[in-house]
Amino acid sequence: MHNEYKKNTPAIWSRDELTKQAQVALDEFVARRLAEPDGLYLSHVKARRKSIFQLFKALADLERHGITIAATRAILLDDELYDALRYLSGPPVSEDDLGVLVTRSLGGISKSAIKKSESLPLEVLSLVRRLADPSRFPWVAQNRKPSLGEIRTAIRATTALQASQSLQTERRGYGKVVERRLENRLIELGFSRSPAPHRALINDPIDYPTYPNFYGECTVHGRKVDLFIALRTGRMIALEAKDSSSALNSVKRLNNDTAAKAKHFAVEGGKNIINVALLSGVFRPDHLIRAQEAGLHIVWSHSMDEFIDWVKSQA
Repeated sequence: MHNEYKKNTPAIWSRDELTKQAQVALDEFVARRLAEPDGLYLSHVKARRKSIFQLFKALADLERHGITIAATRAILLDDELYDALRYLSGPPVSEDDLGVLVTRSLGGISKSAIKKSESLPLEVLSLVRRLADPSRFPWVAQNRKPSLGEIRTAIRATTALQASQSLQTERRGYGKVVERRLENRLIELGFSRSPAPHRALINDPIDYPTYPNFYGECTVHGRKVDLFIALRTGRMIALEAKDSSSALNSVKRLNNDTAAKAKHFAVEGGKNIINVALLSGVFRPDHLIRAQEAGLHIVWSHSMDEFIDWVKSQA
């Protein structure tokens, strides 16, 4: 493993080192994914099963006692039930799409509108019934009562469908998990997270954080960063955490996005801003090499200790 850091920058990796580190990151990604079926996925299934069951019970009560605005509104105002309701469609409909389909506008469906409108709750429920997946809910289109077996099958299928999607969403947020780990390490070093001024739009060096502080997500000279960290030397680290699930995806996440910012910061901040990518997942070595040549400093989530050591060395 590469242990040598230039005094004023994080590690500069050779081609062989980048290839080895990329393989370590890939192996960790594989281990993470292979552990999901018996762990993370089951936790999502358990959570979704509860909300799906509650939704089916609420809908059954509507059928039994009559559809009312108050009862329908109660379902839509419950975040878990409203989220589950969207998965009755075939295929599931996003919250944004549901808003457009119901209102025929870009305004979407707000909780305040649900509370105030006498028609919107029933319009949402009517649309969901119209979009109901015929393979999971054949009784809806046939306008009949379902059998107990059909209900059980529908609950299992809908639970798996929603659990798979919520797991996909959590996967996409893994970069944020790594970012929080780094934040915690910085705080252990004595850094503090401070609110960024001007609605987190940083365009003047006078608004940079001062050591030992850092900002969370903000826009620096027109480019978004996840962490903007002040070093004791007066230099800044503009850091983004990037998790990639495929070599193809790594082009966009690394070369077309983060590496492009390195050139931008070089123009705006000169040598005062160090552009860093905190990486996890799957990356092609040749993409990494091009990104590093463009001025991006690569830090691996699996060897965060080295980066922390470098931060400590900046005096």
